[in-house]
Amino acid sequence: MKTRKQEIWLPVIITALLSLSLMTGCDKSKEQTGATLPSLKIGLIVQDAVRPALVVTAEQLGYYQEEGVKVEFVPVDSVRSGLAAVQTRKIDVFPFSANALSSIAKGSNDVIIGGVAVEGSSLVVSKNNFNVDFKDFRNWQGKTIGADPATANIYLLQEYIRSVYPDWKQEDVNWLPFDDNNVLLEAIRKGTVDGGFLTTERVWLAEESGLKEAFDLAEYLPYYLCCRLTADLNGVRENRAAYVALLRAQLRAEHDYKADTKKIIDAVVEYTEQREQYVVRYIASEKNFDGGGLVNFKNPVSPDPLFNKIEELNRVNIALGNYQMAEGVNLKEHVDLSIYQEAIEDLLDRYPNDIVYQKAYELFQKNNSRYFDS
Repeated sequence: MKTRKQEIWLPVIITALLSLSLMTGCDKSKEQTGATLPSLKIGLIVQDAVRPALVVTAEQLGYYQEEGVKVEFVPVDSVRSGLAAVQTRKIDVFPFSANALSSIAKGSNDVIIGGVAVEGSSLVVSKNNFNVDFKDFRNWQGKTIGADPATANIYLLQEYIRSVYPDWKQEDVNWLPFDDNNVLLEAIRKGTVDGGFLTTERVWLAEESGLKEAFDLAEYLPYYLCCRLTADLNGVRENRAAYVALLRAQLRAEHDYKADTKKIIDAVVEYTEQREQYVVRYIASEKNFDGGGLVNFKNPVSPDPLFNKIEELNRVNIALGNYQMAEGVNLKEHVDLSIYQEAIEDLLDRYPNDIVYQKAYELFQKNNSRYFDS
């Protein structure tokens, strides 16, 4: 394996021996002798490379090469610049954020072809609130909670709370806006707020400083949307087979994530040079609540497009006034499920008795049912 320092500017040229074990999702008869498809450039926010774990481990484990597609990781410094690079065709794929929905609404040529990760936020409370049961939302009355009230996740949480307690009013809570998680973390430490919603990596820092996680937001909003695989419509049409191979490789990495998790953890640790404990906490810590099916880890990673959640997020963004759909823009025309579907069907043809791929296909049908229903 190579670290990102050794290869971040170079195309992926890893050659790997294939295992005969079904558990690895590999088949010697399917081995590729070299990349035969157009290469794809993947934009990568290097410091956040744990989040797109399957994107980087598919490279680390040689799956892109074996599926016949060569990839090159191109460093980008932000979500904004990554999405801009997709639109100018400087990169072919961007695996961070679901913010492409905003540009799609305005008429861009972006298309979502798969998933990367979901969830990734928790309510962390100040020390003088450790004895408060924040899972009883009636106890929020009079509390100051740090968050961005305009974000979809907070809106969805408020919808959930009202479904449980119809008399609950969001005005009963002092929602204090924060657009910087580091500033919010400091406010929780100082007790300026009673609690706040922090991303997973800040939850780790909060706990190290003696704070307490009240609950994982996914306990109430399973699979709330995070990073999606974004590409350019014309690029997908021109190089469709390469994108299918890309997702086959990532599905194979997901197979390992479910069947041999340590293999994925080790690959992520080596690539990102992060502590193993951090990587485990980020993508491989067991849930103590119903995981919903993908895998029973917090902040699960998966290439499943999750159209039902894409549609939900789009609805909430419109309701919040974050954007409006331009005339003639159809969301379904900017979500291509056929790439993932062909990739998983290819693997099922290859491994017809593999229960991990069978389950992944069943979940694909369930998690994207609204796309097929109309």
